[in-house]
Amino acid sequence: MIDYIKKNRQTFYTYGGMIVIFIALIMIAVMTQTGVPYNKIAIDLGFAQIAWYAIFILTGLTMGAYLAYLEFKKVGWSTDLLFDALLWAVPLSIIGSRIYYVIFDPAPSYHSFYDLINIHNGGLSIHGAVITALIFVIIYTKRKKLNFWLLADILAIGFLVGQIVGRWGNFMNAEAYGPVIQSQFILDILPPFIKNQMYIDGAYHHPTFLYEGLWNLVGLIVLLILRRKRILKVGDLFALYLIWYGFGRGAIIEPLRTGGDPNDALRMFGLPTNVVLSLGLFMLGGIGIIIGKKLYYKDQPYYVDMFVENQVKEPVDENPTV
Repeated sequence: MIDYIKKNRQTFYTYGGMIVIFIALIMIAVMTQTGVPYNKIAIDLGFAQIAWYAIFILTGLTMGAYLAYLEFKKVGWSTDLLFDALLWAVPLSIIGSRIYYVIFDPAPSYHSFYDLINIHNGGLSIHGAVITALIFVIIYTKRKKLNFWLLADILAIGFLVGQIVGRWGNFMNAEAYGPVIQSQFILDILPPFIKNQMYIDGAYHHPTFLYEGLWNLVGLIVLLILRRKRILKVGDLFALYLIWYGFGRGAIIEPLRTGGDPNDALRMFGLPTNVVLSLGLFMLGGIGIIIGKKLYYKDQPYYVDMFVENQVKEPVDENPTV
């Protein structure tokens, strides 16, 4: 065990540090409050305010970008390519996230351009961000002559990390919750600071932001393990991300969430938009990628074989047990 930790110390340092930062941020956000519901504003500069929502979103984005940076080095790509991509992808994804939310908002109340761009109390959708980012990656990889599937694999891990951390912005806004909790067991196991923040309209509600975060955390751990074994070929990691996230969000989280605040669910033709897109675009898209790659891209290399010889490699399991 000690030898394994020594060989993988960089990985332990990286993820251990992120866990410490993540927990510390939650503690700071909660312990600086004077009561519930929590104040959404973290810093008031007088002329401007910085919301906890923005801090959690940017923290998740930074962590995801750092993991992509490390993986760029492992596969031998110039990290300048990553930084150039982020300069475009981040603002475009935020814009796409907001446009998606505005288009499918079930209770629109936009009377000016400022209303359209005001995200002070949230109003962003991860689906819009992912869709926009994927469109950008397709264009960017063609222009830079990069392997789209490999870059998508790298970004899939960053997406999961960003979603796990960013969901706590919804927690601070007391949004993205489900119906009233009927189970005493759930009430007993929920940490008090989460349960109290989810006390809305005189009752405790299911913290679906937490359920989604835990679902994504399990998916993250599984993908991190699999990508270091000779199991996944280039593109498979991205496809599995779409399947895992799409199924969890569309079949589990979103149906529960729409049982809470009916105005909290975006709508498409009267149906929950996030359910339709999660199960359709994401989950079925992931399945389609796996089938399509087996039919038309049979010679894709294994993900672990993309590491260049002059880079420090993490140990690869030649004979994995599944």
